[in-house]
Amino acid sequence: MQLHSRADRLAEALRERIHGGALPLGSKLASEQTIAAEFQVSRTVVREAVAQLKSDGLLETRKGAATRVSAPKEGTGRTLSMPRSIDGLVGFLEVRRSIETEMAALAAARRSERQCREVEAALLSIDRATRDGSSGVQEDLDFHLAIGHATDNAYWTQFVRLFADPMRSAIGVTRANEARRKDFAVAVADEHRRIYDAILHQDPAEARAAVHLHLLNAAERIMEADTEFWQHEGGDLAQLWATHALSEPGGRRRKP
Repeated sequence: MQLHSRADRLAEALRERIHGGALPLGSKLASEQTIAAEFQVSRTVVREAVAQLKSDGLLETRKGAATRVSAPKEGTGRTLSMPRSIDGLVGFLEVRRSIETEMAALAAARRSERQCREVEAALLSIDRATRDGSSGVQEDLDFHLAIGHATDNAYWTQFVRLFADPMRSAIGVTRANEARRKDFAVAVADEHRRIYDAILHQDPAEARAAVHLHLLNAAERIMEADTEFWQHEGGDLAQLWATHALSEPGGRRRKP
């Protein structure tokens, strides 16, 4: 992404701090004067950069209060419902496949060295979680969010964050299913590695193909889950979907 002005460059620098955790959710942004002095720009440039980040939904200012790092909030029309059935989960994976293939291709084409390291760090975190016997759900979600960040387009990052809650729910089920079979676990690790390798080598076509295969296989692995899984681990996780389904008439659950 070409940055044509000082305000663009400053906005990107602040965006990097937000995504990198240096400015966590809810933290207070430094004053205009402090930012202007640190980056050697005018306060007008700072105001323009902050306005960009507010437009992106990354900052918010309340009357009489400091500007703080924000995120989309529930009830604003910027949330998505959880998958509420096996059909819903497979359908959600289909939607993700349509979106994330192009996102990965853009990440491969545009990623910076730092962004590539972030994707790699997220991948290694998944491996550590798997070795430690933990679910790896948050680490898996972070991997996909890091790919969105690597597109160098704040709108892609926001778009993926809209999916965060349903993605976390879906990943919880898919990873629980995959952990039960060594062949599934090995396949998932290989698929994640292939996605990262494509981004590392800046190969958009391969990144697109790797994500498509990963999410297609995730749906197939869900469909292969046996009755025992749905009666135990899968059934427990599916209660989350049932809770949401109760509030919507006509919700349909598919029996395994």
